[in-house]
Amino acid sequence: MVPKKVYMKVMSGVFVQVGAGAGDLDERAHCRDGFTEFVKGLPRDRVKKIILVEPNPMNIPKLRECWKDYPESVIYEIGIVPDNQPCETLEFYYCPADAPHYQVASINKQHIEKHYGPGCELKKMDIRVKTLSTFIHEHVDDEIELLALDIEGIDAEVLLHAHFEDIKVTYVSFEYIHLGQSAQLVSQHMKANHFRFMGSGVDHNGYDHLYM
Repeated sequence: MVPKKVYMKVMSGVFVQVGAGAGDLDERAHCRDGFTEFVKGLPRDRVKKIILVEPNPMNIPKLRECWKDYPESVIYEIGIVPDNQPCETLEFYYCPADAPHYQVASINKQHIEKHYGPGCELKKMDIRVKTLSTFIHEHVDDEIELLALDIEGIDAEVLLHAHFEDIKVTYVSFEYIHLGQSAQLVSQHMKANHFRFMGSGVDHNGYDHLYM
């Protein structure tokens, strides 16, 4: 988790979650979400802005409900892609067995098949997408205190091509369990961009790594 000493520091209070899902209202996840629990656990005066990025339109109503008591929250219905793959729309796949909030839905078919097998009859929709750098430059004016990434199967690609020299961020928490053979490359990339490994990130299952 983000060190508790951060609570006492003067920081930006800007929190960004990429892959927000249904927040803490997904019953299949026991109504738990690490990013949500972390931010809601902070003193209210520490939270200046919450930026939530979620590509699946079926999750947006629950996400709004999750953050209804936080008027400083803003939801963007859009997908994030690596900086080296700029485009405007992509096909987004999901397995009906993953209903109602499709936690493993992805632009990467193989990611879903890892969870539900190649026999799952995938459904798809077209979604708007932006690269991580473009999205941040367009929608985040201040330094990001915490950037949490859970991008279902493309975390490694997004991290490896992120232009961190152009992104003002203090902490980055990302899911490491699907990095596969790219895990070492991601670690090296973070270190090359002057990030230090801090241990477990915000995911309540312990699936995140945290860099500062």
